[in-house]
Amino acid sequence: MQTRDVAELLLLSVLWGAAYLFMRAAVPAFGPGPLIALRMAIAALVLLPLLTWRGGIGQLSAHPVALLVLALPFTALPFLMLGFAAQHLTAGLLSVLNATAPLFAALLAHFVYRERLGRWRSAGLVIGFGGVALLTAGSVSFKSTDGLLAVGGVLLTSALWSVGANFTRKRLGGMDNLALTVGSLALASLAVAPLAAATWPAEPPPLRAWMEMAFLGVGSSGLGFLLYYRLLRRIGTVRAMSVTFLNPVVALVAGALYLGEVLTWQTLTGAAVVLMGTALSLGLWPRRP
Repeated sequence: MQTRDVAELLLLSVLWGAAYLFMRAAVPAFGPGPLIALRMAIAALVLLPLLTWRGGIGQLSAHPVALLVLALPFTALPFLMLGFAAQHLTAGLLSVLNATAPLFAALLAHFVYRERLGRWRSAGLVIGFGGVALLTAGSVSFKSTDGLLAVGGVLLTSALWSVGANFTRKRLGGMDNLALTVGSLALASLAVAPLAAATWPAEPPPLRAWMEMAFLGVGSSGLGFLLYYRLLRRIGTVRAMSVTFLNPVVALVAGALYLGEVLTWQTLTGAAVVLMGTALSLGLWPRRP
């Protein structure tokens, strides 16, 4: 990779790693519905002028049913579950649990598409989910029903995103990535809008919460998606996916600095085990000769 590619990859890890931080910080003021609806609407509006300039508006009506399916169960629902979980889990725990998406993708490939995983990738699944157990065992998240639901919601989000990736490749593979992003985010924001209106906070959110929400829309979703698709074209899928391992690092460190979240040895060890299992399940390590 060139120096510019490394710099963009690091910037993407900051934008996406900080998303867990600012979601955790802003969700108490907005609530999950309003925060997610605003975040997705802002991201779609930020990217819409670029899509128009590139002449891709017509693609939004090319696959209306498939795009709607992508927007509802694979975009709106997962983000809402993350918003709920952010009320009960730390930003670091959110990011590490969400980094299990490749583990669910490997399970899907094996049981649905009959792809042989092999010894190392199978070991990665066991290690990765063992890391999840280590990360959450005995933690405060298991002392309440909401905490259990939050952990389950993040893991279900990871599972839905792995299914959504396969759905996108099969049903929307020929669609421009920018049009795909704008269309799915716009439809998802419209779907969440009634919930957002019904649950709008009685107390106006403070300026800080608005700034955090704006970062989620403009930075994490808008600029983040643009950087990610740019890196996919320049450095390929495997190298671009290395952001999966950088996001939790950013979220753990930033959560400690910005929100005062405590970094325990259990959290750090569990995160390391989850990421090692993810690397194995993706076939990124050990390198084949």
